[in-house]
Amino acid sequence: MKIACPTCGREAHLPDDKVPKDKSFSFKCPKCGASVPVKASAGKHSDGGSKHHSAVMGRDLSKFQGGVSKQALVCLSSGLGRNRIMTGLGNAGFTAHTPETPAQALKNLEYHVYPLVVMDEAFDDDKSMAAYLNNMDMFLRRKICLVRIGPGLETGNPMTALDLSANYVVKTQDLEQEDASVVDNVLAVALSEHEQMYAVFNDSMKAVGKA
Repeated sequence: MKIACPTCGREAHLPDDKVPKDKSFSFKCPKCGASVPVKASAGKHSDGGSKHHSAVMGRDLSKFQGGVSKQALVCLSSGLGRNRIMTGLGNAGFTAHTPETPAQALKNLEYHVYPLVVMDEAFDDDKSMAAYLNNMDMFLRRKICLVRIGPGLETGNPMTALDLSANYVVKTQDLEQEDASVVDNVLAVALSEHEQMYAVFNDSMKAVGKA
């Protein structure tokens, strides 16, 4: 079984015979020392074998289909990280829109509410996209999981994400690691945290017919 640390993205390989079948547990990340929780459902499956996938806290990127639209707005400069993001989104069933300029991206945002927006500092060089998202009506903004990418960011740092009005931040270099599965890991964590943050709010809105 493979599972990644939700803090640093380091992937660990756990022997199937060491994974409890009916209870959750946690282990210490060998890289950063953070506690890595593993849900019981992330271990053995009904077919008697082990599922080989990139799981984060017992969750899989393929679970997050971006709502009804299954669309993501990818605003990244060219490079290995961008290619890996595109591959990960494709594997998860997302249709990625890839504008070439911030102006085109803003036009897309005017007509679509994307469940996932991935943006790096090099693409948004004039900060126009950041300003637009920061001033967006909160009813719409809550529907968007914004992932900011930059060379000076610390992957998963919640205070940095808060300062940037993002839902998750990723260090550019982490997307270029030898193990390409780190991309699926960070996207799964970002989408999972966004879903959990607004779960109660969204359920309440659905209950009153305003979702």
